[in-house]
Amino acid sequence: MTFNSAQFFILWFFIQICVLIWNTKPLIRNTVLLIGNLVFLLSIGNSLIILVLLFSLSDFIVAKLIHESNSDGTKTWLMRFSVLQNIALILVFRHLDEWQLKPEFLSFIKFIGVSFYAFRSMSYVFDVYYENLDEPEPSLLNYWTFISFFPVFLMGPIQTAPNFLKHLNSPKWVIDKSKVNYGAFLVGLGVVKKFVLSNYLAVNFVERIFDAYLYFTPMENLLAAVIQTLNLYLDFSGYTDIAVGISLFMGFEIMENFNFPFLSQNITEYWKRWHISLSQWFNQYLYFPLSYYLRTWKKWGTTLSVFVVFAVSGFWHGTHLNFVFWGLMHAFALIWDVWTSEVRLKIKQYIPVYIYKPFSILLTFTFLTFSGVYFKSTDLEQANQMIMRIFGGLDFSLFGDWLKLYPYVAIIFASTLVFHWSMPRFYLLIIEQIKKLPVWVSAITLVAVIFIAFQFQKMGSVPFYYLEF
Repeated sequence: MTFNSAQFFILWFFIQICVLIWNTKPLIRNTVLLIGNLVFLLSIGNSLIILVLLFSLSDFIVAKLIHESNSDGTKTWLMRFSVLQNIALILVFRHLDEWQLKPEFLSFIKFIGVSFYAFRSMSYVFDVYYENLDEPEPSLLNYWTFISFFPVFLMGPIQTAPNFLKHLNSPKWVIDKSKVNYGAFLVGLGVVKKFVLSNYLAVNFVERIFDAYLYFTPMENLLAAVIQTLNLYLDFSGYTDIAVGISLFMGFEIMENFNFPFLSQNITEYWKRWHISLSQWFNQYLYFPLSYYLRTWKKWGTTLSVFVVFAVSGFWHGTHLNFVFWGLMHAFALIWDVWTSEVRLKIKQYIPVYIYKPFSILLTFTFLTFSGVYFKSTDLEQANQMIMRIFGGLDFSLFGDWLKLYPYVAIIFASTLVFHWSMPRFYLLIIEQIKKLPVWVSAITLVAVIFIAFQFQKMGSVPFYYLEF
Protein backbone atom coordinates (compact mmCIF):
# COMPACT_ATOMS: atom_id res chain seq x y z
CA MET A 1 0.00 0.00 0.00
CA THR A 2 1.59 3.26 -1.15
CA PHE A 3 0.44 6.80 -1.88
CA ASN A 4 -0.82 5.80 -5.33
CA SER A 5 -3.34 3.25 -4.01
CA ALA A 6 -7.01 3.82 -3.21
CA GLN A 7 -6.58 1.71 -0.05
CA PHE A 8 -4.05 4.20 1.29
CA PHE A 9 -6.42 7.15 1.01
CA ILE A 10 -9.29 5.12 2.52
CA LEU A 11 -7.03 4.29 5.49
CA TRP A 12 -5.95 7.91 5.77
CA PHE A 13 -9.54 9.27 5.84
CA PHE A 14 -10.66 6.54 8.26
CA ILE A 15 -7.89 7.39 10.73
CA GLN A 16 -8.57 11.10 10.30
CA ILE A 17 -12.27 10.70 11.13
CA CYS A 18 -11.54 8.46 14.13
CA VAL A 19 -8.87 10.80 15.45
CA LEU A 20 -11.26 13.76 15.24
CA ILE A 21 -14.03 11.81 16.97
CA TRP A 22 -11.80 10.73 19.84
CA ASN A 23 -9.77 13.91 20.05
CA THR A 24 -10.46 14.44 23.77
CA LYS A 25 -9.43 10.88 24.73
CA PRO A 26 -5.65 10.53 24.19
CA LEU A 27 -5.50 6.79 24.94
CA ILE A 28 -8.24 5.86 22.47
CA ARG A 29 -7.04 8.44 19.93
CA ASN A 30 -3.47 7.13 19.98
CA THR A 31 -4.69 3.51 19.92
CA VAL A 32 -6.70 4.23 16.78
CA LEU A 33 -3.65 5.79 15.17
CA LEU A 34 -1.47 2.81 16.14
CA ILE A 35 -4.03 0.38 14.70
CA GLY A 36 -4.01 2.41 11.48
CA ASN A 37 -0.22 2.23 11.39
CA LEU A 38 -0.31 -1.55 11.88
CA VAL A 39 -2.92 -1.97 9.14
CA PHE A 40 -0.57 -0.06 6.86
CA LEU A 41 2.34 -2.34 7.79
CA LEU A 42 0.12 -5.42 7.35
CA SER A 43 -0.71 -4.32 3.81
CA ILE A 44 3.02 -4.42 2.99
CA GLY A 45 3.78 -7.79 4.58
CA ASN A 46 2.64 -9.96 7.48
CA SER A 47 6.15 -10.27 8.92
CA LEU A 48 6.71 -6.50 8.96
CA ILE A 49 4.43 -5.91 11.97
CA ILE A 50 6.25 -8.54 14.04
CA LEU A 51 9.69 -7.20 13.10
CA VAL A 52 8.80 -3.56 13.85
CA LEU A 53 7.12 -4.31 17.18
CA LEU A 54 9.86 -6.70 18.28
CA PHE A 55 12.91 -4.59 17.46
CA SER A 56 11.30 -1.32 18.56
CA LEU A 57 10.47 -2.99 21.88
CA SER A 58 14.19 -3.70 22.25
CA ASP A 59 15.13 -0.03 21.75
CA PHE A 60 12.26 1.04 24.02
CA ILE A 61 13.76 -1.08 26.82
CA VAL A 62 17.33 0.02 26.03
CA ALA A 63 16.34 3.69 26.30
CA LYS A 64 14.73 3.07 29.70
CA LEU A 65 17.83 1.26 30.94
CA ILE A 66 20.05 4.12 29.74
CA HIS A 67 17.91 6.64 31.62
CA GLU A 68 17.86 4.57 34.81
CA SER A 69 21.58 3.70 34.83
CA ASN A 70 24.02 5.70 36.94
CA SER A 71 27.05 4.35 35.09
CA ASP A 72 28.34 6.24 32.06
CA GLY A 73 30.04 3.08 30.86
CA THR A 74 26.80 1.10 31.03
CA LYS A 75 24.93 3.84 29.17
CA THR A 76 27.56 3.85 26.44
CA TRP A 77 27.43 0.08 25.97
CA LEU A 78 23.62 0.12 25.85
CA MET A 79 23.71 2.85 23.22
CA ARG A 80 26.25 0.87 21.20
CA PHE A 81 24.02 -2.21 21.45
CA SER A 82 21.16 -0.23 19.90
CA VAL A 83 23.41 0.99 17.09
CA LEU A 84 24.71 -2.52 16.36
CA GLN A 85 21.19 -3.94 16.42
CA ASN A 86 19.87 -1.39 13.93
CA ILE A 87 22.91 -1.66 11.66
CA ALA A 88 22.42 -5.45 11.70
CA LEU A 89 18.82 -4.92 10.56
CA ILE A 90 20.00 -2.83 7.61
CA LEU A 91 22.64 -5.43 6.74
CA VAL A 92 20.30 -8.40 6.94
CA PHE A 93 17.21 -6.94 5.28
CA ARG A 94 18.89 -4.74 2.67
CA HIS A 95 22.50 -5.46 2.00
CA LEU A 96 22.55 -9.26 2.31
CA ASP A 97 19.96 -9.26 -0.48
CA GLU A 98 22.32 -7.12 -2.56
CA TRP A 99 25.20 -9.49 -1.87
CA GLN A 100 22.96 -12.55 -2.44
CA LEU A 101 24.02 -13.83 0.99
CA LYS A 102 20.68 -13.73 2.75
CA PRO A 103 20.04 -17.05 4.55
CA GLU A 104 17.37 -19.24 2.96
CA PHE A 105 15.26 -19.33 6.12
CA LEU A 106 15.02 -15.50 6.02
CA SER A 107 14.30 -15.22 2.30
CA PHE A 108 10.53 -14.91 2.78
CA ILE A 109 10.86 -12.08 5.34
CA LYS A 110 10.82 -8.53 3.97
CA PHE A 111 11.48 -5.32 5.88
CA ILE A 112 10.62 -2.53 3.46
CA GLY A 113 11.70 0.86 4.77
CA VAL A 114 14.23 -0.73 7.14
CA SER A 115 16.82 2.05 6.72
CA PHE A 116 14.38 4.81 7.64
CA TYR A 117 13.04 2.73 10.52
CA ALA A 118 16.54 2.05 11.85
CA PHE A 119 17.58 5.72 11.75
CA ARG A 120 14.34 6.75 13.45
CA SER A 121 14.77 4.12 16.16
CA MET A 122 18.44 4.99 16.76
CA SER A 123 17.60 8.70 16.98
CA TYR A 124 15.22 7.96 19.89
CA VAL A 125 17.94 6.08 21.79
CA PHE A 126 20.47 8.84 21.00
CA ASP A 127 18.03 11.50 22.26
CA VAL A 128 17.69 9.64 25.56
CA TYR A 129 21.46 9.03 25.77
CA TYR A 130 22.34 12.69 25.04
CA GLU A 131 19.42 13.87 27.25
CA ASN A 132 17.60 15.66 24.44
CA LEU A 133 14.54 14.05 26.03
CA ASP A 134 13.93 14.77 29.70
CA GLU A 135 12.95 11.14 30.14
CA PRO A 136 12.09 8.15 27.94
CA GLU A 137 8.54 7.73 26.69
CA PRO A 138 6.71 5.81 29.47
CA SER A 139 4.00 4.38 27.19
CA LEU A 140 4.93 1.51 24.89
CA LEU A 141 1.75 2.17 22.91
CA ASN A 142 2.84 5.74 22.23
CA TYR A 143 6.36 4.65 21.33
CA TRP A 144 5.05 2.07 18.86
CA THR A 145 2.82 4.78 17.37
CA PHE A 146 5.85 7.02 16.89
CA ILE A 147 8.05 4.33 15.37
CA SER A 148 5.36 3.05 12.95
CA PHE A 149 3.74 6.37 11.94
CA PHE A 150 2.47 5.40 8.50
CA PRO A 151 2.95 8.59 6.41
CA VAL A 152 6.72 8.61 7.00
CA PHE A 153 7.46 4.94 7.65
CA LEU A 154 8.69 3.91 4.19
CA MET A 155 10.68 6.92 2.99
CA GLY A 156 10.82 9.52 5.74
CA PRO A 157 11.32 12.32 6.52
CA ILE A 158 13.23 10.91 9.50
CA GLN A 159 11.28 12.60 12.27
CA THR A 160 12.85 12.70 15.73
CA ALA A 161 11.07 11.72 18.91
CA PRO A 162 10.82 14.90 21.08
CA ASN A 163 8.30 16.93 19.06
CA PHE A 164 6.33 13.91 17.86
CA LEU A 165 5.88 12.39 21.33
CA LYS A 166 5.05 15.80 22.79
CA HIS A 167 2.18 16.15 20.31
CA LEU A 168 1.10 12.54 20.85
CA ASN A 169 0.87 13.12 24.62
CA SER A 170 -0.99 16.42 24.42
CA PRO A 171 -4.52 16.34 25.93
CA LYS A 172 -6.10 17.61 22.73
CA TRP A 173 -4.85 17.96 19.19
CA VAL A 174 -5.34 21.41 17.75
CA ILE A 175 -5.94 21.03 14.02
CA ASP A 176 -6.65 24.53 12.78
CA LYS A 177 -7.66 25.84 9.35
CA SER A 178 -4.15 26.95 8.42
CA LYS A 179 -2.71 23.46 8.98
CA VAL A 180 -5.49 21.80 7.01
CA ASN A 181 -5.09 24.22 4.09
CA TYR A 182 -1.31 23.92 4.06
CA GLY A 183 -1.56 20.14 4.34
CA ALA A 184 -3.97 20.02 1.39
CA PHE A 185 -1.61 22.19 -0.64
CA LEU A 186 1.37 19.93 0.10
CA VAL A 187 -0.55 16.73 -0.71
CA GLY A 188 -1.75 18.22 -3.99
CA LEU A 189 1.73 19.50 -4.83
CA GLY A 190 3.28 16.12 -4.05
CA VAL A 191 0.73 14.27 -6.16
CA VAL A 192 1.47 16.51 -9.15
CA LYS A 193 5.23 16.22 -8.67
CA LYS A 194 5.25 12.43 -8.51
CA PHE A 195 2.24 11.14 -10.44
CA VAL A 196 2.25 13.70 -13.24
CA LEU A 197 5.70 15.24 -13.72
CA SER A 198 8.12 12.63 -12.39
CA ASN A 199 6.29 9.63 -13.83
CA TYR A 200 6.05 11.24 -17.26
CA LEU A 201 9.76 12.09 -17.38
CA ALA A 202 10.75 8.64 -16.09
CA VAL A 203 8.48 6.50 -18.28
CA ASN A 204 8.84 8.48 -21.48
CA PHE A 205 12.55 9.24 -21.43
CA VAL A 206 14.83 8.68 -18.41
CA GLU A 207 14.16 4.96 -17.83
CA ARG A 208 14.41 4.23 -21.56
CA ILE A 209 17.89 5.72 -21.78
CA PHE A 210 19.29 4.27 -18.55
CA ASP A 211 17.95 0.81 -19.44
CA ALA A 212 19.59 0.80 -22.90
CA TYR A 213 22.10 3.65 -22.92
CA LEU A 214 24.36 2.04 -25.54
CA TYR A 215 21.57 2.24 -28.12
CA PHE A 216 21.19 6.00 -27.74
CA THR A 217 23.39 8.89 -28.84
CA PRO A 218 25.84 10.66 -26.50
CA MET A 219 23.52 13.70 -26.57
CA GLU A 220 20.52 11.59 -25.45
CA ASN A 221 22.63 10.05 -22.67
CA LEU A 222 23.61 13.54 -21.48
CA LEU A 223 20.01 14.77 -21.59
CA ALA A 224 18.88 11.70 -19.65
CA ALA A 225 21.52 12.39 -16.98
CA VAL A 226 20.44 16.03 -16.71
CA ILE A 227 16.69 15.26 -16.64
CA GLN A 228 17.23 12.41 -14.17
CA THR A 229 18.65 14.93 -11.69
CA LEU A 230 15.37 16.82 -11.70
CA ASN A 231 13.28 13.66 -11.96
CA LEU A 232 14.74 12.20 -8.76
CA TYR A 233 13.94 15.45 -6.96
CA LEU A 234 10.32 15.41 -8.21
CA ASP A 235 9.93 11.78 -7.14
CA PHE A 236 11.41 12.04 -3.65
CA SER A 237 10.18 15.53 -2.76
CA GLY A 238 6.74 14.56 -4.07
CA TYR A 239 6.60 11.72 -1.57
CA THR A 240 7.81 14.01 1.19
CA ASP A 241 5.20 16.67 0.39
CA ILE A 242 2.43 14.06 0.60
CA ALA A 243 3.81 12.63 3.86
CA VAL A 244 4.16 16.06 5.50
CA GLY A 245 0.73 17.15 4.24
CA ILE A 246 -1.03 14.04 5.56
CA SER A 247 0.73 14.48 8.90
CA LEU A 248 -0.49 18.08 9.12
CA PHE A 249 -4.09 16.89 8.80
CA MET A 250 -3.55 15.12 12.11
CA GLY A 251 -1.68 18.04 13.64
CA PHE A 252 1.82 16.54 13.37
CA GLU A 253 4.38 19.03 12.11
CA ILE A 254 6.92 16.81 10.36
CA MET A 255 9.99 18.61 9.05
CA GLU A 256 10.03 19.33 5.34
CA ASN A 257 12.81 17.52 3.54
CA PHE A 258 13.66 19.87 0.66
CA ASN A 259 14.28 23.57 0.25
CA PHE A 260 14.80 24.34 -3.45
CA PRO A 261 18.06 22.33 -3.67
CA PHE A 262 18.90 23.41 -7.21
CA LEU A 263 19.48 26.96 -6.02
CA SER A 264 22.58 25.72 -4.21
CA GLN A 265 25.84 27.45 -5.07
CA ASN A 266 28.02 24.63 -3.73
CA ILE A 267 27.64 21.09 -2.42
CA THR A 268 27.75 22.20 1.21
CA GLU A 269 24.68 24.35 0.61
CA TYR A 270 23.08 21.55 -1.40
CA TRP A 271 23.17 19.19 1.58
CA LYS A 272 21.44 21.85 3.67
CA ARG A 273 18.62 21.89 1.12
CA TRP A 274 18.39 18.23 0.00
CA HIS A 275 17.08 15.33 2.15
CA ILE A 276 17.31 17.69 5.11
CA SER A 277 16.18 15.16 7.72
CA LEU A 278 18.96 12.73 6.74
CA SER A 279 21.55 15.52 6.63
CA GLN A 280 20.53 16.76 10.07
CA TRP A 281 20.56 13.19 11.41
CA PHE A 282 24.15 12.69 10.21
CA ASN A 283 25.17 16.11 11.50
CA GLN A 284 23.64 15.69 14.95
CA TYR A 285 24.56 12.08 15.66
CA LEU A 286 27.74 11.50 13.63
CA TYR A 287 29.44 14.61 12.20
CA PHE A 288 29.28 16.90 15.27
CA PRO A 289 30.41 14.25 17.81
CA LEU A 290 33.19 13.11 15.47
CA SER A 291 34.40 16.62 14.57
CA TYR A 292 34.35 17.57 18.27
CA TYR A 293 36.47 14.50 19.06
CA LEU A 294 38.89 15.53 16.28
CA ARG A 295 38.75 19.26 17.03
CA THR A 296 42.50 19.47 17.77
CA TRP A 297 43.16 18.42 14.16
CA LYS A 298 41.42 21.61 12.96
CA LYS A 299 40.69 21.47 9.20
CA TRP A 300 42.09 17.95 8.98
CA GLY A 301 39.62 16.87 11.66
CA THR A 302 36.76 18.44 9.69
CA THR A 303 38.05 16.75 6.54
CA LEU A 304 38.13 13.31 8.15
CA SER A 305 34.68 13.84 9.71
CA VAL A 306 33.17 14.76 6.34
CA PHE A 307 34.84 11.77 4.71
CA VAL A 308 33.46 9.36 7.33
CA VAL A 309 29.94 10.83 7.14
CA PHE A 310 29.73 10.44 3.38
CA ALA A 311 31.33 7.02 3.40
CA VAL A 312 28.50 6.01 5.78
CA SER A 313 25.95 7.86 3.62
CA GLY A 314 27.08 5.99 0.52
CA PHE A 315 26.87 2.71 2.44
CA TRP A 316 23.39 3.63 3.69
CA HIS A 317 22.18 4.14 0.13
CA GLY A 318 23.72 0.87 -1.05
CA THR A 319 26.85 -1.26 -0.96
CA HIS A 320 27.34 -1.54 -4.72
CA LEU A 321 30.44 0.28 -5.90
CA ASN A 322 28.43 2.92 -7.76
CA PHE A 323 26.96 4.10 -4.43
CA VAL A 324 30.40 4.02 -2.80
CA PHE A 325 31.78 6.12 -5.65
CA TRP A 326 28.80 8.51 -5.42
CA GLY A 327 29.46 8.96 -1.69
CA LEU A 328 33.17 9.61 -2.32
CA MET A 329 32.36 12.19 -5.01
CA HIS A 330 30.22 14.15 -2.56
CA ALA A 331 32.77 13.70 0.22
CA PHE A 332 35.55 15.22 -1.90
CA ALA A 333 33.25 18.01 -3.13
CA LEU A 334 32.49 18.94 0.49
CA ILE A 335 36.16 18.69 1.44
CA TRP A 336 36.92 21.01 -1.48
CA ASP A 337 34.40 23.48 -0.02
CA VAL A 338 36.13 23.30 3.37
CA TRP A 339 39.62 23.93 2.04
CA THR A 340 38.73 26.61 -0.54
CA SER A 341 36.13 28.62 1.38
CA GLU A 342 38.45 31.54 2.15
CA VAL A 343 39.78 31.70 -1.42
CA ARG A 344 36.27 31.61 -2.87
CA LEU A 345 35.17 34.44 -0.58
CA LYS A 346 38.03 36.60 -1.87
CA ILE A 347 37.24 35.76 -5.50
CA LYS A 348 33.59 36.56 -4.91
CA GLN A 349 34.49 40.14 -3.97
CA TYR A 350 35.82 40.80 -7.49
CA ILE A 351 33.00 39.17 -9.49
CA PRO A 352 29.52 40.74 -9.79
CA VAL A 353 26.88 38.70 -7.98
CA TYR A 354 24.73 38.40 -11.12
CA ILE A 355 27.64 36.48 -12.71
CA TYR A 356 29.04 34.62 -9.69
CA LYS A 357 25.72 33.24 -8.41
CA PRO A 358 24.33 31.77 -11.70
CA PHE A 359 27.75 30.32 -12.55
CA SER A 360 28.01 28.68 -9.10
CA ILE A 361 24.49 27.26 -9.39
CA LEU A 362 25.22 25.89 -12.88
CA LEU A 363 28.53 24.37 -11.74
CA THR A 364 26.83 22.72 -8.76
CA PHE A 365 24.00 21.39 -10.94
CA THR A 366 26.57 19.96 -13.37
CA PHE A 367 28.31 18.11 -10.54
CA LEU A 368 24.93 16.76 -9.35
CA THR A 369 24.14 15.59 -12.87
CA PHE A 370 27.28 13.48 -13.25
CA SER A 371 27.31 12.19 -9.68
CA GLY A 372 23.64 11.33 -10.24
CA VAL A 373 24.61 8.96 -13.05
CA TYR A 374 26.40 6.84 -10.43
CA PHE A 375 23.42 7.11 -8.08
CA LYS A 376 20.89 6.05 -10.73
CA SER A 377 22.91 3.33 -12.47
CA THR A 378 22.62 -0.32 -11.48
CA ASP A 379 26.37 -0.73 -11.03
CA LEU A 380 29.70 1.05 -11.41
CA GLU A 381 30.35 -0.39 -14.86
CA GLN A 382 27.10 0.98 -16.27
CA ALA A 383 27.79 4.41 -14.77
CA ASN A 384 31.33 4.54 -16.18
CA GLN A 385 30.20 3.38 -19.61
CA MET A 386 27.41 5.95 -19.67
CA ILE A 387 29.84 8.74 -18.75
CA MET A 388 32.24 7.57 -21.48
CA ARG A 389 29.32 7.39 -23.89
CA ILE A 390 28.43 11.00 -23.14
CA PHE A 391 31.95 12.25 -23.84
CA GLY A 392 32.57 9.91 -26.75
CA GLY A 393 31.44 12.17 -29.58
CA LEU A 394 28.92 14.58 -28.10
CA ASP A 395 27.00 16.24 -30.94
CA PHE A 396 24.01 18.58 -30.56
CA SER A 397 23.19 18.76 -34.28
CA LEU A 398 20.24 16.38 -33.70
CA PHE A 399 18.80 18.40 -30.80
CA GLY A 400 16.00 19.74 -33.00
CA ASP A 401 14.97 16.19 -33.90
CA TRP A 402 15.05 15.25 -30.22
CA LEU A 403 12.68 18.13 -29.42
CA LYS A 404 10.24 16.82 -32.03
CA LEU A 405 10.36 13.33 -30.53
CA TYR A 406 10.10 14.45 -26.88
CA PRO A 407 8.33 17.84 -26.84
CA TYR A 408 6.49 17.25 -23.54
CA VAL A 409 9.63 15.95 -21.83
CA ALA A 410 11.44 19.15 -22.83
CA ILE A 411 8.52 21.37 -21.76
CA ILE A 412 8.11 19.66 -18.37
CA PHE A 413 11.84 19.75 -17.67
CA ALA A 414 12.38 23.39 -18.70
CA SER A 415 9.23 24.78 -17.07
CA THR A 416 9.78 22.86 -13.82
CA LEU A 417 13.37 24.04 -13.55
CA VAL A 418 12.41 27.66 -14.25
CA PHE A 419 9.60 27.36 -11.69
CA HIS A 420 12.07 25.89 -9.18
CA TRP A 421 14.53 28.76 -9.67
CA SER A 422 11.95 31.57 -9.62
CA MET A 423 9.47 30.38 -6.97
CA PRO A 424 11.44 30.95 -3.70
CA ARG A 425 10.88 34.70 -3.74
CA PHE A 426 7.10 34.15 -3.83
CA TYR A 427 6.73 30.84 -2.01
CA LEU A 428 6.18 32.05 1.55
CA LEU A 429 3.74 34.72 0.39
CA ILE A 430 1.74 32.11 -1.56
CA ILE A 431 1.67 29.77 1.47
CA GLU A 432 0.35 32.55 3.71
CA GLN A 433 -2.49 33.20 1.28
CA ILE A 434 -3.30 29.49 0.97
CA LYS A 435 -3.56 29.17 4.76
CA LYS A 436 -6.30 31.83 4.75
CA LEU A 437 -8.53 30.06 2.22
CA PRO A 438 -11.87 28.53 3.27
CA VAL A 439 -11.29 24.84 4.03
CA TRP A 440 -13.91 23.75 1.50
CA VAL A 441 -11.93 25.43 -1.28
CA SER A 442 -8.80 23.49 -0.33
CA ALA A 443 -10.78 20.24 -0.05
CA ILE A 444 -12.41 20.57 -3.47
CA THR A 445 -9.15 21.61 -5.08
CA LEU A 446 -7.29 18.66 -3.53
CA VAL A 447 -9.89 16.12 -4.69
CA ALA A 448 -9.80 17.58 -8.20
CA VAL A 449 -5.99 17.49 -8.32
CA ILE A 450 -5.86 13.88 -7.11
CA PHE A 451 -8.53 12.81 -9.61
CA ILE A 452 -6.78 14.50 -12.54
CA ALA A 453 -3.31 13.31 -11.49
CA PHE A 454 -4.37 9.69 -11.25
CA GLN A 455 -5.61 9.77 -14.82
CA PHE A 456 -1.97 10.06 -15.79
CA GLN A 457 -1.35 6.62 -14.25
CA LYS A 458 -2.75 5.14 -17.45
CA MET A 459 0.28 6.57 -19.29
CA GLY A 460 2.64 4.54 -17.11
CA SER A 461 4.16 4.77 -13.67
CA VAL A 462 7.30 3.81 -11.78
CA PRO A 463 7.62 3.06 -8.06
CA PHE A 464 8.91 5.70 -5.67
CA TYR A 465 12.67 5.58 -6.11
CA TYR A 466 13.58 5.74 -2.41
CA LEU A 467 11.45 2.68 -1.62
CA GLU A 468 14.65 0.77 -2.42
CA PHE A 469 16.24 2.20 0.72
